[in-house]
Amino acid sequence: MTRILNPVIWLWVFAALNLFVGSGPAILDGQSVAEMGWGSDNVGLHDGYYETTMAVTFALLSIIAAGIALFTSGLARAKMTTLLGVSMLGMMVIWLTYASSNDYDIGGAIIILPIALFSLLTLSGILNLKSSE
Repeated sequence: MTRILNPVIWLWVFAALNLFVGSGPAILDGQSVAEMGWGSDNVGLHDGYYETTMAVTFALLSIIAAGIALFTSGLARAKMTTLLGVSMLGMMVIWLTYASSNDYDIGGAIIILPIALFSLLTLSGILNLKSSE
């Protein structure tokens, strides 16, 4: 099981998907992402800036994930992978709570994909805590 849930693999999967799928659209066109989430009649000019800024911030997490994969090993990598995964799951809970209470369109069932990715990232770290000692 630890072969499939190797932290290095899941850190790179997270880094790539987070950069290109999670952050990419808002980096390229934050205004459209804001309109998609809030509705085109409910968006100010500043909302595109906020979406782009958030996307850049999340894209930087891809650099952190790549750094963990490249520059750490063993127990340190397992701990950092677990911490990154748990942090992203926590962020999703907060974001989903805020989004649903403020009429932000979270995209429906597609939201399962990042939750699954963050869960697998967390699980890969946890399962490798003992084998990395």
